[in-house]
Amino acid sequence: MSPRPIDPSIHSRGADDPGGTGVPPRLFKEALSHWASGVSLVTVRDDDGSVYATTVSSFGGLSADPPRVLFSLGPGAQVLPFLHEGSRFVVNVLAGSQRRLAVIYSDPFPVGPSPFPESGLPIIPDSHAAVVCETDRVVPVDDSRLVVGLVTEAVLEGEGEPLIHYRREYRTFESSDKAR
Repeated sequence: MSPRPIDPSIHSRGADDPGGTGVPPRLFKEALSHWASGVSLVTVRDDDGSVYATTVSSFGGLSADPPRVLFSLGPGAQVLPFLHEGSRFVVNVLAGSQRRLAVIYSDPFPVGPSPFPESGLPIIPDSHAAVVCETDRVVPVDDSRLVVGLVTEAVLEGEGEPLIHYRREYRTFESSDKAR
């Protein structure tokens, strides 16, 4: 198998590199699109009972003892105004069948019927897993925020394939002995 040719429009330095790192933003984004990651919805319920949610693919475990998770959010994320020290949120790990939710909540103004229960924790039914957290800290990094959550509860529910984000698309993968 021969390697894929490099697109010269994204493999360049200089004018498209305002930060002076030597890696143009377009090349950086293209390289990261090759990293497959799980897809989650971070959800919060405000004091009035309304639920806000944001799709993230930057979620991961930070430590096991104490159990902490980490994810990043852009400045326009719906949930960001509600994440402050001690506030509660849920990270719902989406199943392959929940692609529509990932698409809806990647928009800053989601439209459609709510998949959340009317009260209680905003856990999405049939998600693969959910971790309930208290915000430990929110760290500014340029215009983004790194959110660290202390896990207080874990719920395992879903079956089937997980939803993943790869090459700018939501996908599933097939678990098969043929691949071995």
